[in-house]
Amino acid sequence: MLPVRKALYAAAAASIAVLLALRPTQQPFPLLYGREGALALSESLDEVLGLRGGAKVAFFEVGPSSVCAAQALGLPTLAGCRGKEWVVRAYVGGALAYELRVDASLGFSSLRVNLSFTDLGRAVAAAAELLRTARPGLYIVDAEGGALSVSAWEELPEVCARAQSEAAQWAWVSSLVSVGLHAVLIAALIVAVAMDTPGVSKGRATAVAVPLMLAVCAARSLLGLQYALGKRGLAPTLRSVVNLLYSDAMLALFSLVSLLAGAAILAKRGTAAQLPLGRRLAESWMEGASVGLLLSALSAAAFSAAARAGALLPLSDPLLEQALSSPLPWAELALSAALSAVAVESLFRYLLPALLAEVTGSRGQAVALGSAVFALLYAGYPLYPPHAKVLQALAVAVALTLLALTDGLAAAVFANFTFNAVSSAVALHQLLPLDAAAIALSVAGALPAGYLVVGLARRALK
Repeated sequence: MLPVRKALYAAAAASIAVLLALRPTQQPFPLLYGREGALALSESLDEVLGLRGGAKVAFFEVGPSSVCAAQALGLPTLAGCRGKEWVVRAYVGGALAYELRVDASLGFSSLRVNLSFTDLGRAVAAAAELLRTARPGLYIVDAEGGALSVSAWEELPEVCARAQSEAAQWAWVSSLVSVGLHAVLIAALIVAVAMDTPGVSKGRATAVAVPLMLAVCAARSLLGLQYALGKRGLAPTLRSVVNLLYSDAMLALFSLVSLLAGAAILAKRGTAAQLPLGRRLAESWMEGASVGLLLSALSAAAFSAAARAGALLPLSDPLLEQALSSPLPWAELALSAALSAVAVESLFRYLLPALLAEVTGSRGQAVALGSAVFALLYAGYPLYPPHAKVLQALAVAVALTLLALTDGLAAAVFANFTFNAVSSAVALHQLLPLDAAAIALSVAGALPAGYLVVGLARRALK
């Protein structure tokens, strides 16, 4: 195994060079208008519209009119394309009072006012004030359905409109797979409760894992609260916030159920669940980080080649949206990567292969089926053609499943975390260099964090 590991580490070192060579060399756009400016503009709107005491949601959004148009037209940056916007939504109770959009480089983009909360005269005055300082261009004004809308005209190339329409048709695939996974998790809960797991105390495992996972989930939820509310169109009510926290809490419980059910199935086949210790944990980190780097470089090279050939069109930039919407981008993205690594690997690289191997009687079929299910979850990703992301996810799933089978779950978790963290750092380094550096350093921090978690688990499970 030593020559194989040496080859893997050499490939990981080469991957760093590939990632540095393929990284973006210029900012995607200048941030001439920031979050604070958009909120200040919203405060002035409150005065003109006569609105007081409402709650607000502020987040960043990138539309296909910006990122796809720039790619289709061969533009070097998104600076001249509208659609990369700060969105401020003001609510009265649970109802939307108005929505303001401010392009990060071009200024005012649109205003939509709910005339149930203000009169038409004030809405027109607010729109006129915004247009007075707006960038010259064509603006569309419309009043119907109890709302006044003023928006800058933006051209969307036909290829982007077609790509967006075709990509939307794939959304049902990921939704259907998600429903199936919930059924699997319900079955896993029954398995975890009903089957014995020699060497593992379910009660103690729950007492150790749940508080830690819930704390991380809550921290991530609170850091990304504005973005989550904004993308789902939710008012910042107590009910909405609790629902978001509940969703992340369920993620923690799903991870625990996956681990316990997977351990029970493996115990039935004579394999005992064990925590990696000392040198073995360090080796798992080295192998996982190396595989994660290799997968990041291969994905970057494949997507870069496809984009240059005109075979790939991005329809949004979720990573950039999440980063700019957060008060601490590096912390939120690092926590997101960690939660995703634990939850995804527990389900797809631990429980599902064991469950499918038990059903099919074939480890090869289990790897293929589990990887295919994982890949189909990305059918709704904002990228055209939709199968591009599915194929990349399939390759990653196969690699991580084989890693988990040969080197253990911990190696797969470290690989998943490294893949997400490195991809985030590369994507953000031009616009948010300090946050990108902190995310990249979190890969090294994963090892002491792993030692801490394993140490706590060993003490609690004694």
